[in-house]
Amino acid sequence: MITRKSTTHFFIAIVVCLLILSAAAIAQVPPPTPRPTNPVYTKPKEKDKPPKTPIPGGLPPNIDMGEGTTTERSLAVDPKINVSLCVTQGMVKVNGWKRNEVRAFVSEGNRFGFRILQKSMKGEPALISLVGVRKLPAGGVTTTECIAGREIELDVPENAALSIRGRETDTTVDTVRKVGVETAGGDISIRNVSQGVRASTYQGNVTVENSQGVMVLGSSSGNIVAFEVGPADVGDAFKAKTNSGAISLQNIAYRVSEISSLSGSIVFTGELLSGGSYNFGTTNGAIRLAIPANSSCRVTATYGYGSFNAEFPMKTLTEDIQSGQVKTINAVIAGGDASLRLTTSNGSILIKKLPQP
Repeated sequence: MITRKSTTHFFIAIVVCLLILSAAAIAQVPPPTPRPTNPVYTKPKEKDKPPKTPIPGGLPPNIDMGEGTTTERSLAVDPKINVSLCVTQGMVKVNGWKRNEVRAFVSEGNRFGFRILQKSMKGEPALISLVGVRKLPAGGVTTTECIAGREIELDVPENAALSIRGRETDTTVDTVRKVGVETAGGDISIRNVSQGVRASTYQGNVTVENSQGVMVLGSSSGNIVAFEVGPADVGDAFKAKTNSGAISLQNIAYRVSEISSLSGSIVFTGELLSGGSYNFGTTNGAIRLAIPANSSCRVTATYGYGSFNAEFPMKTLTEDIQSGQVKTINAVIAGGDASLRLTTSNGSILIKKLPQP
């Protein structure tokens, strides 16, 4: 017989068993894993940073060594800075501006840097060159003498002197103090230079306009054109020479000029200055001069297979025009103030009057 007391004890026993089983189950569940927290960034100490790789050649240590095809840099310089540049390939454009700063831009080419070769008394760069910079496979960097790119642009002070060497480059220079360009191939165009131009190319044309100073122009295979040019100082001379090409000159205000071509015509338009000495010579080509009606000069014309004609009244001093291969005429136009020598082995010589203004 089950009594109320025994029933109560039975239920109490069941409750105690359930509590014991729940405690055991809770003891077997592992505690939850705490959520990770973001670590606090600690700036490395200066001594922990790796040492910078030294840059050869005295280049500034802040050259960007990242990869890429376009580079632009600028450098504060002395107003009369001398800049040298070697280019293996690309179109080179140089412009003078009123800042005492050199800015260089190379597109689709190699990285470059400024090498400071000399400083002025004020500590400003006075002689610099542009050099290529590249990484070495084993680490570090090295420099190359020349740079290359699709376009190479320089802005330099207007009072700068420039020296450019190139392999296959078209070069344009505008508004600098002095410039020298020597390339193996490509056209050269120069304007607004105040104190001298030296420009030569093996294959290409040379054009100079509105410039002053000593001028030496040359091309092995190409034409030479110069107009509105003259001396910067007394005694500055003009020279132009091409092996295979024409030479065209207009308004060159030099008292000493020497122009020659092995195979090409020579055309001169302008004034013969009093006391000047002008020498025009070609082996195979014509010579055409157009000078003012009031010109005064002594003429020596030497030609082989060809002719000599002048639209001026001349006083013939000596004449050797026999049937031989070489013919020579010495004559005077007006007072004979300037000296004019014209020579061609195979071509005609003509002196024309310029129309009155």
